[in-house]
Amino acid sequence: MNNNPLTYSPRDFIQEICQEQGIHFLSLSKDFISRLTKGDVARHVLWSNWDLNNAAADRIACDKCACYTVLDLCGVPAIPHYLIQHPVRRQGWTGEMGTWAQAVDYFNRYSQKVVVKPNLGTNGQNIHYCDTIQALEGAVHSVFENSPDAAISPFYKIETEYRVFYVKGSCPLVYGKIPSADNWRHNLSQGASAFEVTDEKLIAKLTNLACQAAKAISIDFATIDVAQLENGDFAIMEINSGVQARQLLEQKPHLRPVIKNIYAEAVRGMFAE
Repeated sequence: MNNNPLTYSPRDFIQEICQEQGIHFLSLSKDFISRLTKGDVARHVLWSNWDLNNAAADRIACDKCACYTVLDLCGVPAIPHYLIQHPVRRQGWTGEMGTWAQAVDYFNRYSQKVVVKPNLGTNGQNIHYCDTIQALEGAVHSVFENSPDAAISPFYKIETEYRVFYVKGSCPLVYGKIPSADNWRHNLSQGASAFEVTDEKLIAKLTNLACQAAKAISIDFATIDVAQLENGDFAIMEINSGVQARQLLEQKPHLRPVIKNIYAEAVRGMFAE
């Protein structure tokens, strides 16, 4: 078992937990797939994606625009994300208005301050703040170089972004993320700093919102990002069906037992009756 958080992978925790719970563990595809077997039941973890979640919930969480659509339908406060489709790779699906016209329409609708990003998660990469038509055009082209779909959303000034670990109805860990001085993104992989949340009223507010979001898309295991906006409102930023904590443990290695317990609960959930 690797105890060094600087080289941590989800597989490390899973292997140790399996040994403790009497579950046979097998690593496949150069540690990319973990196969867990208990009796005649086999479960799999694909890097940080667990088959504790159903396929539809996993896909909805991965799709920023689809996730927002479901959350909005269910009345869960969320940052709007609207789909912009590649005019060639998604030919026939872009609608009557056309890709660029849609992008400009959203740009003008939100006071010419928007964020453009790939519709599928990219760990904080290829995310663009646009406050001019030239910036919007460059952002759309940049995203379409590697993705058939872009997500466009209004730009909000975010006071703090929080991440809530959610597993089968409970929220065992909440932490906050503060961006670095030279980067407005709240991703730990982009230089943001993590801090532990201890205010019980704030934790209750965040976990209540996270539980609403999880219930809306019927997901069982996820990390849920909640933005506290400049006006004090809270809104779901995104739901991550791939659960990992490498960057968090690099900054907060003392949380290792907490993360391990979260993973252990997920493993038990996969084999629950």
